[in-house]
Amino acid sequence: MATLLHRFTVKPHHLDAYLPLWAEEVAVRRRHGFETHRAFFETDAEPKLTWLYSHPEPDAGEAAVRADPQTADIEARKAGHVFRNLRVRPVRVEVLNAPGDLARTAIMRRYSITGSWPAFLAVWHRVVAVRERYGFNCLFAVADEPTDMFTWAFGFDGDWAGFREAQRPYFADPERVALRGIFDYMADYDIHPARQLAVP
Repeated sequence: MATLLHRFTVKPHHLDAYLPLWAEEVAVRRRHGFETHRAFFETDAEPKLTWLYSHPEPDAGEAAVRADPQTADIEARKAGHVFRNLRVRPVRVEVLNAPGDLARTAIMRRYSITGSWPAFLAVWHRVVAVRERYGFNCLFAVADEPTDMFTWAFGFDGDWAGFREAQRPYFADPERVALRGIFDYMADYDIHPARQLAVP
């Protein structure tokens, strides 16, 4: 089973118009053997979709989706709502938890990894254990080693405005302080608040 990370941007003020079309896209992919696991929209700028799905034979599944007449219809209807910056990449799953409370804010993190992937992941798994003690539960994490990109998200009971303050006890934890070396493996990173989507 191969898992893919599907990302693109919805135009500003077009999210409400696009989401029903996304539900149609999910249904078409399901019809051709894709299973959608999680989906998120980043909410602090243009809505960026992160959509995780899998298929036992993704090339064959994608060909079937492209040959489906409904796909062309959806593409035509969504063209005015999305930018043409779609990227779909195979990823290796590190964590993929079942959806819990979808009302919780998701914090989306993307790291550009440098150096040893196994060494980074060893430290990252320890960081996650500390985070989860403070209520920041890991929602998913995937690695795209060929492009040195690591994407993950955790849940947060609060809003983006209060996120920095909510993290203070976590960052002050002596175990977390001892894990600052994780930055040795991060050439760059970005962090965004996101909304968790229910899979239609």
